[in-house]
Amino acid sequence: MRKTLMLTLVLLISAVWLQAQDAGQTSSPTTIQGCLQFTKGHYFLTDSGGTAHQLSGQANKLQAHVGHTIEITGKPGTRTVGTTVQGSASTAKTQEVFKVASVKHVADTCKAAGN
Repeated sequence: MRKTLMLTLVLLISAVWLQAQDAGQTSSPTTIQGCLQFTKGHYFLTDSGGTAHQLSGQANKLQAHVGHTIEITGKPGTRTVGTTVQGSASTAKTQEVFKVASVKHVADTCKAAGN
């Protein structure tokens, strides 16, 4: 009984500590403006410097703005991707994405990068 209580206490303290660590890593939202494209099943926003940001979330709002200049607000994040076949070594890897929180229409067309 005493071991069970001690184990429960250790697990509870660990969970609280981990949550406190996650809370300390939150960042404020970032805004990016650029041209929205849909390629190979993913949305990308190319900014004025030519950097392509892969987007995640809000697909229902992004679809109507493909080929337009938009401003998005959100936070950088990661997602895990891979094509591991059962019985083989893992091919999972992390990929940087920009998690979209909101979308604002800027123009019906896109300017070429660097213009």
